[in-house]
Amino acid sequence: MQIVTLMTQIVLNIEDASLIPSLKKILGAIKGVTISKPKKVSFRVDPYEISPSGDPFFADSRNVKAVEEDITKAHRPGAKFTRLESSEDIAAFINSL
Repeated sequence: MQIVTLMTQIVLNIEDASLIPSLKKILGAIKGVTISKPKKVSFRVDPYEISPSGDPFFADSRNVKAVEEDITKAHRPGAKFTRLESSEDIAAFINSL
């Protein structure tokens, strides 16, 4: 028989940093309560996996996700987009704005 222990995590956002040492002492005195530093979140990815030039825009996974979402939206039925294939197409598009 395997015993599974469930733990609840609480995040406290504290405006007054001077309270933190006292809170740590209080919480540390409670049995079963542990205090840990938050994990650092990294959005860094290898831009060369997406961009042959290694454009730093693609080094942030949030940017990659936004581009992928936009591509998905563009392929939905009824989506409208403009294909610019020549300098004349680009000039005509800019002049139409």
